[in-house]
Amino acid sequence: MALTIRQSFDCHQSGPFHFPSGFSIYNAESNGALHHQLHATSQYTCSEYFGDDVERGSEVNGVLHQDLQALTFTDNQFDAVLSSDVFEHMPRPYDAHREVFRVLKPGGRHIFTVPFAPHYPRDDVRAAIVDGKIVYYGEKYFHGDPVRPDQGVLVWTIFGLQMLDELERIGFKVTFENLYAPDSGIVGPASIVFSAQKPSSVGIIASRRPEGRIHTLDGSAHSDPA
Repeated sequence: MALTIRQSFDCHQSGPFHFPSGFSIYNAESNGALHHQLHATSQYTCSEYFGDDVERGSEVNGVLHQDLQALTFTDNQFDAVLSSDVFEHMPRPYDAHREVFRVLKPGGRHIFTVPFAPHYPRDDVRAAIVDGKIVYYGEKYFHGDPVRPDQGVLVWTIFGLQMLDELERIGFKVTFENLYAPDSGIVGPASIVFSAQKPSSVGIIASRRPEGRIHTLDGSAHSDPA
């Protein structure tokens, strides 16, 4: 995430982050190494999700509560939105992506990671809300939860290629890269980071896939025809 942020916003490749005056960031978590590097920058906002019974936009122990599926921020507010393995933990992830699109400034980027299976043509939906109740479609998966470390957090979706189509249907231009950068400590077999950019000029939301460059898992790149 940090390397992609530096590359996307022309930051120095090491040392403290420096952004242009007025550059605004929203990070969908309030802990971790990236948060600790960014929290001192100006116009930085972070949040956690504390549950449906908490009022959106309120604070819990000094930490802002936000539901990504229904953010309280204004339109065109942020230059960058960051989320690290968050969107798999909500029942309506594409509502959340639409909200991110709304609060991003034209030209802004959502830089994020999610569990991604490029050999899946469609998302693997593990659970859904049906008639107000959670219905499970397979074995329950849980990830560690920094807010509730004794409980874990449910995985609703493992994303496939469908995600790219859905994001571009919302209006994003999407690229991703499987990073390998030993000098930056990135040597894992699947260090996939996505960048979803809101067009600089936003009119009617695109209904077709825009041209772009998709970075494949072997590190190569190819044209993404409309």
